[in-house]
Amino acid sequence: MNKLKGLLLLLLGALLVDFALENAVAGPQLKLFHFELGRLPVYLLVYGSLIFGFFCGWLAFALKARRQKQAAAAQEKPEAPQAAQEQVL
Repeated sequence: MNKLKGLLLLLLGALLVDFALENAVAGPQLKLFHFELGRLPVYLLVYGSLIFGFFCGWLAFALKARRQKQAAAAQEKPEAPQAAQEQVL
């Protein structure tokens, strides 16, 4: 299975490099609030958007997991003192 994963990663890497080489021409002029930011190759725009999307998805997942963990901890805390009181009685 590790050889298959390695082969697939190698194939994916080759596809990414080929995409970058084929789309190395300068893309459209980038502007933000009427300021010209310059021209970037198309592949940098695509890869940058992909990385930004992965980061936003990871951040949303991390915040959701943190909220769920805090909610679970908050539900357990009130039950713990009651259980301790029952053991004492």
